[in-house]
Amino acid sequence: MQKYRRIQRRRALFHLIDWLVIILFLGVWVVARKPVPTEKPISYVEESGHVLVQLAEPSKHTETGIHLDPQWTLYGDGTLIFKADPRDALWRAHLSPGDIQHILNVIINQDTFFGYAQQRYGNITPTSDDDSMFLTVNANGQQKAVMLVGELPSQVASDGQASHLFAIEQFLLAYHPASAVFYAANPDSDHDADDGQ
Repeated sequence: MQKYRRIQRRRALFHLIDWLVIILFLGVWVVARKPVPTEKPISYVEESGHVLVQLAEPSKHTETGIHLDPQWTLYGDGTLIFKADPRDALWRAHLSPGDIQHILNVIINQDTFFGYAQQRYGNITPTSDDDSMFLTVNANGQQKAVMLVGELPSQVASDGQASHLFAIEQFLLAYHPASAVFYAANPDSDHDADDGQ
């Protein structure tokens, strides 16, 4: 009789363990399949001529001001015009709204672009103006432009603001969609270049 009770207790314990494993598995499965809460979408003007993000280097000073040479420009309709190399020709791609949200999220939320007060960041010397970039962002109801001068020097690397802004610059310069085609800024000058045809 004792042996029978011991066997019954073991069976009950094994059933209890089985049910606990099943409940634990179902609990993990429910939590894992639950959608990850996404951040609030970043608002922007969805027009073709509206610049959302631009990275441009000043090319020359004229009487009317500084002439900018755009290196990377994202428009509200998803058009991206960029140079894969500063001496390269322009390339064009069309980004989806999800891609645009990703780029704006990196700039605005991850690297907190609008949270910085200075207008210039980097290694500011009389000769460093030759290696400078203007970063302009116009989204989420805000517009701001900053100048990134030179590269992020090691002594400034501890400056969180500058390191975030230079991270944005590197992110944009490295963002080259595989679907890009050669782009002629003036289609009348080269009819074959605009759409890669």
